[in-house]
Amino acid sequence: MLTLLVSMLLLFIFLEIPVSFSIGLSSLLYLLINDFPTALVAQRSVLGTYSFPFLALPFFILAGGLMEYGGISRRLLRLSSALVGHIRGGLAVVTVVASLLFGTLSGSAIGSTAAIGSIMIPAMKKKGYVAEFTAALMACSGVLSSMIPPSLTKVILGATAGISIGALFIAAVVPGIITALGLIIVSLIISKRRGYGGEERASLKELLAAAVDSILPMLAPVIMLGGVWGGIFTVTESAIICVVYTLFLGAVVYKEIKIQDFFNICYKTVLTTISVSLIIGLASLFAWIVAAERMPQMMASWFLSISDSKWVFLILVNILVLLLGTFMETSALILILIPIFMPIAKQYGIDAIHFSVVFLVNLCIGANTPPLGVTLMTASKIAEVSYTKATIAVMPFILSTVIVLFICTFIPELSTWLPKIFFGGR
Repeated sequence: MLTLLVSMLLLFIFLEIPVSFSIGLSSLLYLLINDFPTALVAQRSVLGTYSFPFLALPFFILAGGLMEYGGISRRLLRLSSALVGHIRGGLAVVTVVASLLFGTLSGSAIGSTAAIGSIMIPAMKKKGYVAEFTAALMACSGVLSSMIPPSLTKVILGATAGISIGALFIAAVVPGIITALGLIIVSLIISKRRGYGGEERASLKELLAAAVDSILPMLAPVIMLGGVWGGIFTVTESAIICVVYTLFLGAVVYKEIKIQDFFNICYKTVLTTISVSLIIGLASLFAWIVAAERMPQMMASWFLSISDSKWVFLILVNILVLLLGTFMETSALILILIPIFMPIAKQYGIDAIHFSVVFLVNLCIGANTPPLGVTLMTASKIAEVSYTKATIAVMPFILSTVIVLFICTFIPELSTWLPKIFFGGR
């Protein structure tokens, strides 16, 4: 019956039925075939969203919208341009650095791609960068928001895996920075070969002005993450503080958020939250069925029959998640696979934080691989270039991120040393 459940799920996904409905329909059919009460659909779905950390999701989404409308992303972009905009391929480097900085404020990869991309992609195109290159770079830079805290993906991953979200926040910082460096190296190589020029070097006065103008925006991650790591408040409370702080900056200090803008931001927040919550709820039902069918135990036996090496297990998981990431949404992959693989990882003696970070890097790659590379799709629309051309252009950046994936897989300390310092390895 478990084979039938998974087969139905994959069939619905290939039929391009939305992932949330694919999960729900396959679970409902399983219940009907096995004569379970259909009330379980409502019961398990509602229980799936009864998690305190999930309360942080709408607040981080709201904060991302406030940053976009409040001029915060523009100020971070100005600082990035002043720092590195003068070198060959400078605008490409600015795109990566700006996304890295914006990732400390916005928890959404798509939100970061839209916010920074709407500014940087037109600017790069005006300076002679081809459209498909700008889309590919922006898409891969946008997923840095999933690796740099705070991150909506980390909230879902941590809550699902039952590990400290604060520890997971800090665990992916080093892999995130390494990923950014890889993107910068690839963009510089391509820019040099194609002759994409740099900007004029910013004067010391311009650099200082940009730095001063970015002080207040950059205080947001310091307040949020410092409070979480210091045990002053929880991740959910930090999300609320982030909303209050960014609303104060955008509406009171910079005076760029109008009443109508605020209502539009709230409306978009509600729509995004509903779609994510639907996936979380229905995936919880699916995970309950998987657990009832003892799939984790069966998978564990299968992996152990192949090899008792944790490195072989991690390689197989990487391959599987990379493949599934080409046609499945990030949240769905977390909610379906983590309950299966996390117990197996613990049997192999793999640190839960290390495994979560490896899984996270896989998800970031999947967000930019066709046919369901949602971040790449977003960047392609902004760049006004076909998805096919953007897919070809993204391959060098994907390759650099895959290299980072294998580095993180085989060097666990990159993910675990900061959590051990701040959280004692929790």
